[in-house]
Amino acid sequence: MKKRVLSVLIAGAMLLPTLALLGGCGGKQADVVLKVYSWAEYIDEGGEGSYLYDLLAEEGEEPSEEDAPPILDDFENWYEETYGESVRVDYATFGTNEDMYNEIVLGNEYDLLCPSDYMIMKLAAEDRIEPYDPSFFDESDPNNYYVRNVSPFIADTFENGTVTVTREEETETHSWSEYAAGYMWGTTGFVYNPGHVERADLEELGWQTFTSGRYTNKITAKDNVRDTYFAALGLTYEEELLALAENKDEAYNQKLTDIFNRTAEEYTDAVGDSLLSMKANIYGFETDTGKADMVSGKIWLNYAWSGDAVYALDEAEGDGLLLEYFVPGSGSNLWFDGWVLTKGVEERGTKKAAQAFVNYMSMPESAKRNSYYIGYTSVIAGEEMLDYAKYLYEDEEAEDAAEYDLSYFFGEDVADPVIVAGEDQRTRRQLFAQFPPEEVMERCAVMNYFDADTSERINELWSHVKAESLDAWAIAVLCVSAAAIVAFVLFVKFGNKIDFFRRKPKKGYSLVRQEQMK
Repeated sequence: MKKRVLSVLIAGAMLLPTLALLGGCGGKQADVVLKVYSWAEYIDEGGEGSYLYDLLAEEGEEPSEEDAPPILDDFENWYEETYGESVRVDYATFGTNEDMYNEIVLGNEYDLLCPSDYMIMKLAAEDRIEPYDPSFFDESDPNNYYVRNVSPFIADTFENGTVTVTREEETETHSWSEYAAGYMWGTTGFVYNPGHVERADLEELGWQTFTSGRYTNKITAKDNVRDTYFAALGLTYEEELLALAENKDEAYNQKLTDIFNRTAEEYTDAVGDSLLSMKANIYGFETDTGKADMVSGKIWLNYAWSGDAVYALDEAEGDGLLLEYFVPGSGSNLWFDGWVLTKGVEERGTKKAAQAFVNYMSMPESAKRNSYYIGYTSVIAGEEMLDYAKYLYEDEEAEDAAEYDLSYFFGEDVADPVIVAGEDQRTRRQLFAQFPPEEVMERCAVMNYFDADTSERINELWSHVKAESLDAWAIAVLCVSAAAIVAFVLFVKFGNKIDFFRRKPKKGYSLVRQEQMK
């Protein structure tokens, strides 16, 4: 019997690799396998809570999971119908840009990535990604949805941004648009609970909100060096930023961008002090828990990406709590995430499928589905996307309704690019967070990447800031606890050999050593 059991276990172990391969493939054979690496919960996964599902529910239907499939399934079907070959998407996720970068450096192979602005520049500068084919930008191709639908604001931002690419010891300057196609975009700011935080306070304090002492242990910062370093620059040089805003000229945004990207040692020393002051006042650093902590009331302020802000506002509203969103008046961050092609994608035979994937996600219908599911703002514009924004936020019956001009984003080709909404949506709620007005975008800067030397120096600073520093009372408690544990161990092991601890015999008896019995 033992031999039979052992044989079964060995046979099962030998089958595990095969079963794992079948499981990873989902049992589906395909002409092309496209490996996509993106953020967690950053695409329409279908089912309840998806755009298609909720639309049917609003119409009085009783939708099922089959009525709202994951968008990856729909892409695979569309690709086969369009190009005559089957594709399977292997979709993996990461938690931070740095996690993704490390995976690529270690040699893990993907075809399509979705990093953020500064990481796109870093990957391009290090020649780790490939440019899109010129055919991708051909507007006459009916399947090139990205180039036809991308917002003119995003297109101009990508076209005007440049990166120096080092290839075979030679350097070339390229625009971001050659290497990246936009996916989602937004700002960073503070989600706050107006029941505990006055907006006038935020307008007065700006970035000093982190260190003012008014909200100690009730505010969080981001648990990644790039976003929190950016916030600390705003904190350190806020007076300079405000003076710049009072005397705007044609170079205002470039000057503001330069301040928010300072990395020389003379600046990082001051930023390091600001980071330590920030750490002393905040509840903690977080990446994804701030939304839930805001809804639960554990914190009152959360430094957040605008998409997470929308999610938190929506969730809190469902619980009867109205949160709000604020962007510092001295300036903030314009961020974007975009699709990039990894080195070797053409040799692997997956470049066509990768570019097709980007185009499919750039269809207005796909953009609505993804944006609705994750709460972030798509880079896709046009009449259909404007109608979608109106579907979400238009409220002509609001007592203080007024026009909210979004022509900078939707462009001149869209008729009447305005949304009529109440004052709260125009200035502090979901509409403001998802589609910020042009005057906010004028004071937002894109983060640049850190080169190797700068990255090493600032990462060392970040490690110093993140190192735990316990209060004196906590250290005392730990020392006493450690001493007690050591004393207990010594007592157990040697107590009987020390006269003080040795058990005294009862009167008339003597202790007898017990020999081990065989």
